[in-house]
Amino acid sequence: MEHHTIEDPVVKEVLNRLPEDRVDSFILADGNYRGALLHGTRMVNEMRANHQLGLIETLLLGHGYLAGGLLSTNVKGHDRISFELNCDGPVGGLSVEATAAGTVRGYLKQSPIPLTEAPTSLEPSQFVGDGTLSVTRHLERAKQPFTGTIKLVYGSLAKDLAAYFVHSEQTPTAFHVSIQFDEEGRVIGAGGLMIQALPSVGRHEEREEAIDAVDAAVRDIGSIGKLYADGLTPQQILTDHFDAFQPEPLATKSVQFYCPCSRERFFNFVSALSIEELDDIRKNGPFPLNTTCFNCNSTYSFSEEEIAHAYEMAR
Repeated sequence: MEHHTIEDPVVKEVLNRLPEDRVDSFILADGNYRGALLHGTRMVNEMRANHQLGLIETLLLGHGYLAGGLLSTNVKGHDRISFELNCDGPVGGLSVEATAAGTVRGYLKQSPIPLTEAPTSLEPSQFVGDGTLSVTRHLERAKQPFTGTIKLVYGSLAKDLAAYFVHSEQTPTAFHVSIQFDEEGRVIGAGGLMIQALPSVGRHEEREEAIDAVDAAVRDIGSIGKLYADGLTPQQILTDHFDAFQPEPLATKSVQFYCPCSRERFFNFVSALSIEELDDIRKNGPFPLNTTCFNCNSTYSFSEEEIAHAYEMAR
């Protein structure tokens, strides 16, 4: 992966005074709920720089990265979790993958988003429309991934992920992601929160009442991105908004924008083309041959000599 440099001096100053991105796992109410609180300001800014995104694109894909960071707490070891949104709105959808190690990557299906007029708000649903949301768990020891799919209910990734967990995994979930922009459209704070009811909560009615109480606490937070922009720490956020639920910390891990792609890997992809395709590229170019990773927007270029070598190796 090639990291693009963040050039904006204001953004660089913001990141320099912030702690490293992280996700904190915890339990609430005597272990009846598990939660994750994410600080991802650096991750969203690095994502924006690599994918060269405008404000709306940063908002939508940034929400995806924050959600991915939260969901990374739902897998372990070498497992991965991914989700894909397909929709008929101008964004077309998005795809995000997160690992148990806290790495996140992904892309928008339309970037820049083709808008016919300037949006009047930053409400995500106006760019999404109707569609589906699929969540896939890639478990190391499983023979094949497990995927669940729901129709979009809200057109908001956080709300639709919460709906997915309720309907597909029978797990009442409160989900919240937010990005704080300054007046110039810079990302100065980004974060997210996920709280899930555990089976020990009890009967269905009790589970619904309990998750409603936690959901109300989530709504009262407002923008977590703004809280981080204002200098609050994860511990302060938990204390200020969830102290009544007696939060108990479990673990903390870093989260980051990272893609395992490399020039060597892409050369292997090119070398795996059919002999006819390699011969056509060898004869007709274009050179250099540029390849781009969808997930991180890294570009890898290959010379005429390298393609000729791949052709000879394939013969």
